[in-house]
Amino acid sequence: MHPTPFLPTGAPGPWPEQTEDVLADVLLGFRRMFRLDFRQDVLEIMGQSARSRGIQADVREDDTARPHVRELLRAIRAFRDPWAALDSLGEALRTLAPHDAALSWLLLTRLVLARGDELPAGELLAVIGELHGLPALTGTSRHVPEGTPGLRNPTGKETLPELLARLVDRRDRDLLGPLAGFLGALGDDPEVTRCGELPALRRFLAAHAERAPASPAAAAAGGERLIVQIRLDEETPEHVDDSRYRLHVAYYRQPLTGGPFRRVGSHGDTASFTRSELIDAGSARLGAWKELKQAVFGSAGPVRIEFLLPRSMLGYAAELWSSGPTGRPLGQYHPVVVRQLERYTDLFTDFRAWRARWEQLGARGADPTEVLGRIGWPSLDPARVAELPGWLAARPTLACLGLDVPYDQLDPEVQYAVDDAMYLDGMPVLLWRRVAGDAGPLVEALREHRPTRLAELPETVHRYRRQVRGRAADPVHTVTLLWDDPDCVDPDQDHVFPGMVR
Repeated sequence: MHPTPFLPTGAPGPWPEQTEDVLADVLLGFRRMFRLDFRQDVLEIMGQSARSRGIQADVREDDTARPHVRELLRAIRAFRDPWAALDSLGEALRTLAPHDAALSWLLLTRLVLARGDELPAGELLAVIGELHGLPALTGTSRHVPEGTPGLRNPTGKETLPELLARLVDRRDRDLLGPLAGFLGALGDDPEVTRCGELPALRRFLAAHAERAPASPAAAAAGGERLIVQIRLDEETPEHVDDSRYRLHVAYYRQPLTGGPFRRVGSHGDTASFTRSELIDAGSARLGAWKELKQAVFGSAGPVRIEFLLPRSMLGYAAELWSSGPTGRPLGQYHPVVVRQLERYTDLFTDFRAWRARWEQLGARGADPTEVLGRIGWPSLDPARVAELPGWLAARPTLACLGLDVPYDQLDPEVQYAVDDAMYLDGMPVLLWRRVAGDAGPLVEALREHRPTRLAELPETVHRYRRQVRGRAADPVHTVTLLWDDPDCVDPDQDHVFPGMVR
């Protein structure tokens, strides 16, 4: 650290709009800031400083802490040299409360502002505001990417704001990369994920994850999976019998052990394609994106392809998209699953039941017979559709719903009830053969591949598809796996390209 945290700096320009919101929360984090006499002492020291002489006369006193702090920040912003006045505030607090943990957060905020030409200061300030509100975290130094240049003498005992300040205050051309790597690993930390959603951190990582090197924690977890999400958004149909769809592809990396993921790239098409064109035109677009090919070729871990499809498309044979010049289907090279786009994009989705059932997928069984026996096969008789909510309620650990009638062939009332099983009961996984009939032969065929957990279903279905590839044109042997991982939801996809119909 610098001997004095608030060294003179050149003015990097007006600070971002949300600066004072973050500073107010940080200042109110000082234990004594709620005492009027403490705030008066701060102003007295500032008013005597050469940096902000007389500033106390511009601050209207208030008995309540937050309005008083906001008034102080307004005076700093209006001062003839706001940067000097902000540094004067830091010096006063260092004098009056040198051991208060909030001082490190104030130092970090000032450093981010000072390096605003080299870092996305506004985005980082929003992240700092979220992290400042978390309980004290332990052991965060393990998330610093290995070999980070310019990191001065870390001891492993630094607090979170101290570590962030060291990452921000490095003298290196790549300030953002190691910082994004650290924040990405921090966002995956169970101590952090238990604290709830952190939308500013998620947005920051989605925008800058491609700059991040792998963290030691990710490497220790056994590597990462590349997830390619191919999203088809239905446009207002030009032809009733052949709707048009807009294509968007985003790809992510996720620890093999599961949990939150980070975006590493995305592509979108301005053109739209009819359903009949999708397999050929969509496959051609995948092969045309150089960065996507590099990500797939450069992936040291496994790859999973996820098709985000509207309800009207869930019966689509997505695994038959071509992989490229060989003409082989994607489903023979990598696990291909589908996802329900409406659940993915619904602002008010309740993640609690969804996550609770998802966690059941990791339970190991004594033998493969017992594992696949955990798939639930309810009656899909329209006359019994009212029984499905009670049937699900009696099975709170059920995580995979099997359909012996394909989803797109279900009676409308039954299909609505199956949708409710996803939306309201949190069912994360559905499996069906694309020809109605006894599910027994499919389950027996999957047992041959000896899964030990339902979490292995994407790989199990992939091996099944490779085994029956000579009969792939026979609908009896085709299967759909709906695989909705609640950790792999990127709400920023809803805003990345125009023309999406809601």
